[in-house]
Amino acid sequence: MKYWTEITNDAFSCFQWFSKDEAKKNIGYVPNLSVFSIIGTMIFSSDDRELFKSLCSKLVTGSTIERESFKEYKFFLFGVVETNNLNSKIFKYQKLWKRLERGFNLENLTLGPEVEYIEDERLCYASIAEFNVEELYKVIQIISSNPQKYCIIGSKRQDNRTEGFIKTLFEKVYINGDKEGEIDYFKLSLASCPKGDLVFRWGSSSEECELDIITLEENKRLFDDVSFNS
Repeated sequence: MKYWTEITNDAFSCFQWFSKDEAKKNIGYVPNLSVFSIIGTMIFSSDDRELFKSLCSKLVTGSTIERESFKEYKFFLFGVVETNNLNSKIFKYQKLWKRLERGFNLENLTLGPEVEYIEDERLCYASIAEFNVEELYKVIQIISSNPQKYCIIGSKRQDNRTEGFIKTLFEKVYINGDKEGEIDYFKLSLASCPKGDLVFRWGSSSEECELDIITLEENKRLFDDVSFNS
């Protein structure tokens, strides 16, 4: 396995689905967004994938603990579940967190309210959980299991776990996303990064994995000298 870090100054050149025209339509201007990426290749087994997730969490956790500029941030897991069965009693009982607990240990996460939403014959529950950066490996396991439904946000804001915030974010980046049934990371970045947030995106293919952190260009200094060699 090989792994390294990269900084891309312009996120619009990094992701083909980042559109400057769409940014203007959504928020009225094109924000200066950059991307810090942790990249792994030659990942041939489940053990390799778990090792890469561990390396990602240790690198970010170590940087966060050691750097004063990172200590202002709190970390949040944003998640969505949905069903086409509007009358499912089991789904309405489990909602998001009970369903997620079947596969993952949510101990030490501060779970936010589960907001119900019905759209186009889909019943959805969305919520946000706050977690300490020491729990990052656990949360990376969650988002890597289904990046279309789960993501991480780093934020200095105080209102992230309110029902109003969850509902607004959900409508902007999921219901009104370009891809039905998926978190739209472009719209999530437009909604969050201009306010100083960090958006974590997990990507993978057959032999590659990548953890991207999208942020305002002016905040990319947070990642100066953050590497496996430092």
